[in-house]
Amino acid sequence: MSNQGGEYVLRAQLPGMEKESDIRVTVDDNLITVHADHAESREEKEHSEFRYGSFRRTVRLPGTIRPDKVDASYTDGVLTVRAALLDRSEEGEHSIPVKRGNDRDEEAAP
Repeated sequence: MSNQGGEYVLRAQLPGMEKESDIRVTVDDNLITVHADHAESREEKEHSEFRYGSFRRTVRLPGTIRPDKVDASYTDGVLTVRAALLDRSEEGEHSIPVKRGNDRDEEAAP
């Protein structure tokens, strides 16, 4: 994992996977999880071969990421996940407007 110009880049070697059916990437808060499952079988007259495996890795990113700005690509056995960081101008103190309470809130007050 590396920080490259406002985004984190995560790379994982996952040879032999099919991107559409074998690999799933999820984002929850600052956690990126990569799931990969693969099963393959070959049967011939005299023998059979089976190959299968699974992989799951969760990485906590040190900065705040934007879940709507996460992209994943799979090329030549390498999965690359790019997660954009929250712009520093979006962090920090935010002013929250105070609204007048409704009648119900006023009735509950002593």
